[in-house]
Amino acid sequence: MKKNMIMFLIVFGAMAWAVPSSYAGVGVNINIGVPVPPPVVVEAPPEMVIMPETGVYVAVGTPYDLFFLGGRYYYFHDGYWYGSRGYGGPWVHVERRGLPVGLRKYKIERLHAFRDHAWKEYHERGPEFRGKHFKAEARERREERKEIRGERGEERRER
Repeated sequence: MKKNMIMFLIVFGAMAWAVPSSYAGVGVNINIGVPVPPPVVVEAPPEMVIMPETGVYVAVGTPYDLFFLGGRYYYFHDGYWYGSRGYGGPWVHVERRGLPVGLRKYKIERLHAFRDHAWKEYHERGPEFRGKHFKAEARERREERKEIRGERGEERRER
C-alpha cells in the first residue's frame, strides 16, 4: 500500500513538472441561480397605463413585461422578477414575496391579459383616453427634480 502511494506521488509529480506553465490556468465559475436580465432598450420612454384590476401601471407598446408602482419599476423576464428606480435599469432580482401585492397576486399570464385590455383601451381612445397614465421619463424627471429641490432645501437650511 505504502509502495503504491509512493509510486503515485512520483508519477503525479513528474506529470506536474512536465506540463509547461503556459498551460496552467485558473477558472472561477459562480452560479447563484438568477440570470442577469437583458437590458430594456426602447426608442422612447414608454407610456405607462394603469391596469385598474391591479392598481399597477404597465408599459404599453413595448416588447417588455415592464410595470410601475410606488416609485419603482418591475421587469419580468424568463420567470424572474427584477426591480429598479428607472425603466432602463439597473435591475436587481426581486423575490416574488418582495413584489407589490398588485403584481404578486397574479400570474404573469393574467397580468398580460390586464395589460392587453389596458393597451386596447388606450390605443383605441387615443387622446380621448381618460384613464391614469404617464410617460415614464416624465415621472423620473419629476422624481429627480424633487430630489434636487430636497438637496437645495437642505443646503439652505444649513447656511
